[in-house]
Amino acid sequence: MTALLLRNAVAVRWHPASVEPVDLRIDGDTIVERAPKLSPRGETVIDLEGRVVIAGMVCAHTHLYSTLARGMPPPPRPPQNFREILETIWWRVDRALDLDMVEASAATGALDAVACGTTTLFDHHASPSAIEGSLERLRRGITRAGARAVLCYEVTDRGGPDEARRGLAEHRAFLPDARFRLAVGAHASFTLEESTLAQCGELARELDTGVHIHVAEDPLDTAPTRIYGPRTILAHAVHLSADELRAASEAGCWFVHNPRSNMNNHVGYAPVAQFPARTALGTDGIGADMFAEARFAAFKARDAGADVPPERVLRMLQAGHELASEYFGRPFGTLAPGSVADLAILDYDPPTPLTAENLAGHLLFGMDARHVSSVLVEGDFVLRERRFPSAIMDGARAQARRLWQKLR
Repeated sequence: MTALLLRNAVAVRWHPASVEPVDLRIDGDTIVERAPKLSPRGETVIDLEGRVVIAGMVCAHTHLYSTLARGMPPPPRPPQNFREILETIWWRVDRALDLDMVEASAATGALDAVACGTTTLFDHHASPSAIEGSLERLRRGITRAGARAVLCYEVTDRGGPDEARRGLAEHRAFLPDARFRLAVGAHASFTLEESTLAQCGELARELDTGVHIHVAEDPLDTAPTRIYGPRTILAHAVHLSADELRAASEAGCWFVHNPRSNMNNHVGYAPVAQFPARTALGTDGIGADMFAEARFAAFKARDAGADVPPERVLRMLQAGHELASEYFGRPFGTLAPGSVADLAILDYDPPTPLTAENLAGHLLFGMDARHVSSVLVEGDFVLRERRFPSAIMDGARAQARRLWQKLR
């Protein structure tokens, strides 16, 4: 079991904002003590010399399979709307995936996440030509990078009832463990029959988990109220009506805001000012850099004239930890005794004072992923002084070439 004493750290929590010089004692996978000037008890002692320590970030909605799409050949025709973006790009990509590509994309995407200080991923996966075993291959890839995840397979009727049935069955075949939990995935209401959507909700209740689904990303999609519940994850929610938003909030659903993706797909700006406290940030597959996502969330809100102060963005980052806590059944993100020892160490030496009062300003105008030097998951270093395992990238490039050839 790991036993570490991190001395001379500056512990930063996003919300309620806190900046405090402390030592952190880690025993196994848990922070067990936090105080100034702790005395060693035989642990490995690491002097951080005033480096910032944050809880490992949480990306509350992503698509790791999109990792292999970076720089891919253009679609056969330029898409003119959201549905054509799906049909000409993403539905072609996911159908071309095989299990080796799935694993390579998971390993590379998770490694990118870790390099950005993101240690927990809520992945929404689709590979309709390779459904069986896909969640296990995701686990294998993510494990190679050292991260943790909440996985699901994207159930949809766009490939017919047999593919929908197999997508549901893939959830039953996956066995969660300490680093991996399961949600029930559903694409979006406009690609699901009512009966299939009902089965997603029933399966979530059977497995004692929530449904992870795209909701109202574009006006063509609607709100699937039948699957609302406390662990339901609603990604996007750009075009929910006031009544739909209220119903989802009162049901205790989680909302996930994905500002960069919404801008890229030109689907509009979500009514974030009306979203409940249970709102986290995701990337929708544009990497897992939560520093960048937070910055875009704040700047897009300012650009849209929305009443979303920078402190609300800190709240959304912290909400990601709360979402992870609900799925893993352990406290994440507090840097307090009892919290899971998923940590990112930042070489952030600001030219101005860093305090709880100005933390939002440092996040938006200074602190970012380039400052991440080392990362721990469950008390073990998975990244040390930004040294990366090159074999993961080499393997991913080979699989990307295969994928692109199929797309051509």
